[in-house]
Amino acid sequence: MKIKRIVLVLLLIGCAKSEKPADLVRDVASEVRTKPRIEVSVKLDQEEPSPAEIGLQRSIEERIERENVGRLVSSGTRAGYLFITVEVEQTADSIEKLRNVLRSAGVLERSSFKVFTG
Repeated sequence: MKIKRIVLVLLLIGCAKSEKPADLVRDVASEVRTKPRIEVSVKLDQEEPSPAEIGLQRSIEERIERENVGRLVSSGTRAGYLFITVEVEQTADSIEKLRNVLRSAGVLERSSFKVFTG
């Protein structure tokens, strides 16, 4: 919700100074929609996450932010998995960075990736 407010404020400021506000709105909306997202899923030992696995998820999230892999969009758990969704600039480079983060955490072999575009 915070991002929507920021985009709205930027649109309003930009439209006030632009000769063609419709072009600016289209350009900004297009940019917002086109950033790809990568969802990382890590298989858990059980259906429900243990406190150690929740701690692992938090440490992975912190490292993703610290290493500027992308913008953390959401995270949580599903039956037997934990997931982290990251908005990125470029998927190939970001997946390699994510692989390094997961390798360091010792969970790369039980991790998978989904890429969502547009």
